[in-house]
Amino acid sequence: MPPRDVILVLLVILAWGSNFTAMKIGLAELPPFLFVGLRFIILLPLLAVLPRPNVAWWKIFAVGALINMGQFAFLFAAMRADVTAGLASLLLQAQAPLTIILSAVFLGERVRIIQTLGIALAVAGLVVFALGAGGNLTRMGLGLVMGGALCWACGNLVLKGLKGTSMLAVFIWASLVPPLPMLALSLAVEGPAPLATVAALSLQGWIAVVYVALISTVLGYSLWGALLARHRAADVTPFALLIPVVGIATSGLVLGERLTGIEVIGAMIILTGLALAVVGPRIWRA
Repeated sequence: MPPRDVILVLLVILAWGSNFTAMKIGLAELPPFLFVGLRFIILLPLLAVLPRPNVAWWKIFAVGALINMGQFAFLFAAMRADVTAGLASLLLQAQAPLTIILSAVFLGERVRIIQTLGIALAVAGLVVFALGAGGNLTRMGLGLVMGGALCWACGNLVLKGLKGTSMLAVFIWASLVPPLPMLALSLAVEGPAPLATVAALSLQGWIAVVYVALISTVLGYSLWGALLARHRAADVTPFALLIPVVGIATSGLVLGERLTGIEVIGAMIILTGLALAVVGPRIWRA
């Protein structure tokens, strides 16, 4: 990978890792379901310039329901009060071992021994967080983030059948799904005046929403898709392991979040497990 592309992939990781801090800032002013709906409403004008990807409608709606809506509904609900931005960026990566498990169960994909060890370590790290739940993470928060990770993993099974398709186009068209259900749910459980809440949003709040919608989604997936088109997935995807590292560092710098001793131990165990599950098979073959 030439230096230019290394810089681009690191830019994507910076955008996706810092995204969790932007989410936390936005959630200080917006309730979770309203935030999810607003995030994807902002993306809808892009439908006019991005042709619909040549895939079945049900796959677009499945990605919208599972990844765009389910993942972020659970995640934002957790981040509102039950988990810090840094820990959310780490725990959400449980989607990687969950995807491996679901792919084995439903698609018959082989799970290597080193991947099994990585999954076991990631689960052990989650147990550490569950036992040490406190100020940075409640058990409710852990459960909600795991719900988001499971939705993401289920959505990944759909994405596996879309090779050669523009992921940016898929995610933009899948943005049709969340707005109405999320706005309806917000109206039902978050208060009767979502429009008033949006109207009262501060400049900082709007910057957070736009950052989450445009920088993370549009910039992130545009560059990620271009990199995957130019290089092997094995050369690009391992960089995603840096997302929680950036997420924890950014939340510490911007929000002043700090991990406790037990959380550092849990984080190291999970990161080791993720590395074995994602990168291990390639090293093992080498």
